[in-house]
Amino acid sequence: MQARRTAANRAALAHPGPLHVVLYALTGPDGAAHDDLAAARGYAERQHLVVGGPPLVDTLDSVDLRTGGDDPLLRRGYARALQMLADPACPVRGVVTVSRTAITPVDRLYQDQLTQYADRHAGLWLVRSETQI
Repeated sequence: MQARRTAANRAALAHPGPLHVVLYALTGPDGAAHDDLAAARGYAERQHLVVGGPPLVDTLDSVDLRTGGDDPLLRRGYARALQMLADPACPVRGVVTVSRTAITPVDRLYQDQLTQYADRHAGLWLVRSETQI
């Protein structure tokens, strides 16, 4: 999966001009997204990715935590990120987040997301790669 994500990122970077990304964080009901967003912002800066727009944060509630909350398409912030990637008028061509689990821990769903990124010539940058989870 890391190889698929890396290939999508390379393709996104191949487009002319600076690559704009949006920062994304996922947190639980008692969590705060500040540290994850700070890590994502620092990573984007080190990679020379331009952060565009406000960060997107989803907070799983207690029901989500009991049922898994694994489907990223059911989260408002993440769905907004995908809308940005699908909009040809939007300069955002990627997402930066702390780890793969912020997207989903479910392999099948994560692979589906990697396909969407590749189809949209967009990238997904992780502060901690899949092997560091």
